Amino acid sequence: MTVAVSGFISVAAGCGLVGEEASAAKPARVPAAPFTEEAVAGEIAAYTRAAGLPEGDTSVKGADDGDPKTCVATWLGDVPADRAAEGFEGTVKRLRQHDWEIVSRHTEGVVTFRTLAKRGWKLYARHYASKDLGSTQLVTFTGVEDGCDLSAPARDAYTDPV
Repeated sequence: MTVAVSGFISVAAGCGLVGEEASAAKPARVPAAPFTEEAVAGEIAAYTRAAGLPEGDTSVKGADDGDPKTCVATWLGDVPADRAAEGFEGTVKRLRQHDWEIVSRHTEGVVTFRTLAKRGWKLYARHYASKDLGSTQLVTFTGVEDGCDLSAPARDAYTDPV
């Protein structure tokens, strides 16, 4: 009888029934890192590359009357026409897979618009499929932090016309 009881205690102890606290300590929740211009720019760069788009121009980071803004992240690329639409939609798909939500989508003439939102930012994505551009097409992704102090012309240039 002693063997059976000690065998049961050994098995039960391995299951957490004997000698362990009833509730295990839960890991502390780590607060999310701030979602900054650098973070938004990093996501745009990573997802455009993953979608097969070439390196883009990020040098116009929030230019507004000569005043660079830390609340704007831009990416602009001249993309070979045969890869532009697929790369644009592939980037939007990857953004959505990483918590960016579609706010609006539409097409006007040769321009496809997508507006996405995440953690206090809007991301204005555009694909210009104009044949006037020759063998390339223009693709842009512009992240603007909510409440960013931009001049009216700059805001109008970034935001969705709808």
